[in-house]
Amino acid sequence: MRIVIVEDEIKIREGMGKMIESQTGHMVVGEAADGEEGLEMVLRFKPDLVITDIRMPRMSGLQMLKELAERKVRTHIVILSGYSDFEYAQKAIRYGADDYLLKPLAIEDVRKMLKDIEAKIQEEDAFGYGNQENRLRDIFFGNVEASEEQIEELRRVCGFAPGMKYDLMAGYIGAAQPGYKEQVEKEIAELGRLYKDYKIYLMYQENRQIFFCLTVGKAEDEEEKSWYERAFYNQVVGKYQKKEERSVWAVTGCTEYNLWEAKEHLERNLSYAMVLESEGWITDETVENYKAELFEYPLELGNHLKNAICRGESEEIIQAGEAFADYMNSRHYTPGDMRFGFLKTYHIVEDTLQDIDLTLHEHLKNSGIINRMENVFTYREMSETWEDVIKIIAGKRVKRENISNYIIQRAINYIREHYQEGITQEEVSRKLDITPEYLSALFSRELGIGFSRFLRRFRISHAKRLLKGTDMKIYEVAEAVGYSDAKYFARIFKEEQGVTPGEYRQLN
Repeated sequence: MRIVIVEDEIKIREGMGKMIESQTGHMVVGEAADGEEGLEMVLRFKPDLVITDIRMPRMSGLQMLKELAERKVRTHIVILSGYSDFEYAQKAIRYGADDYLLKPLAIEDVRKMLKDIEAKIQEEDAFGYGNQENRLRDIFFGNVEASEEQIEELRRVCGFAPGMKYDLMAGYIGAAQPGYKEQVEKEIAELGRLYKDYKIYLMYQENRQIFFCLTVGKAEDEEEKSWYERAFYNQVVGKYQKKEERSVWAVTGCTEYNLWEAKEHLERNLSYAMVLESEGWITDETVENYKAELFEYPLELGNHLKNAICRGESEEIIQAGEAFADYMNSRHYTPGDMRFGFLKTYHIVEDTLQDIDLTLHEHLKNSGIINRMENVFTYREMSETWEDVIKIIAGKRVKRENISNYIIQRAINYIREHYQEGITQEEVSRKLDITPEYLSALFSRELGIGFSRFLRRFRISHAKRLLKGTDMKIYEVAEAVGYSDAKYFARIFKEEQGVTPGEYRQLN
């Protein structure tokens, strides 16, 4: 079985993973520290079993279970709970969980649970759980590389003939109008009735909003296949593209041996909707003819937006954000470079807010925009997401001056330039020709946080980047952010983050 473990206590999570793999022979394909990460892993890996705690930060196990049920994700779920959470465990079972385990865990209980779940899966297979489409979907999405066993299963389920070529279409419908999903299903069902010599398997990845349509036909006539492809385009793509449905489809040929490669190939083609916004039907020829230019990040525009945020001028923020989007829209970059450009600028925005406005920084971070940016396919979607970023930072900051106070600006600029040198409130005050008390009062009034706390958080934010992105030793990180005493740095870091620097590095 393929298993995902969701548990916020790292010792329990890692210990269970090692125990399962070393003593049961099952595979742990993912480990998550909360329900949000767990949900993402389940959608990505499609495990046979999810073992999850109930009480976790951000998203509880119960909330994750509800989300999986709403998305109609088929997987077995076992709840971990303490005696105090027994009522929650019972509630989880009512929501569809298979079983629960009480902490502390015993190896024999885990073995018995895994054996019971395995028996359930075998029973479901024996009774033909799901139809051919479900069986194909499990094989198609559950594995990266094809094995002989998987190919044999495909032949049995779909009626593949060895060596024959088949059509595989993929369509991203996230940018389409509501109701398009149902239209696609209806039109493809109609194609199945018209082309009786073909079997048509339609599979939908709900979390990514992508359709895959595999057409298995016994006819060798290439002209007939060409007719079918044109019919598919006319019924599913062209017919609704004129109505601004804005779906993006791609097509390629495949055999039972390169089905997985064809799937990845189509996903690559679909990604070109980021730079081919007008295209609703992307072929290999379309991608090959696209002439990408060398990526060059517009540093001046990024800095302009950063400075506008620091000044707190709403109109200037909007203009700077629009200037960056216009620049990106005017370039002929690859889809990956286009996405990277927007993500880089988003992180510039986030880092700037972290330095000057922690409340707004948290608001933006919790908006879910970064996940949207990472997963959109079309430029229209990326542009709309970017507009939401600008609306958040401009709309919130127009209500008060925040950082507009000239003294505060100078103080923060000085911190940026000298935070590695062990600066103090007294030193900064002298540079600005004001008293330490007045400086602290300004910080508290304008930013809602005292000078010392601001400086401390500023240093810790840079320490986090070094811990995640470098192999520097803890004492080297401490010195790099202005702490000469590594033990004192570790204590301050734990007060701010809840974990030691070493633990933070392990978790990230």
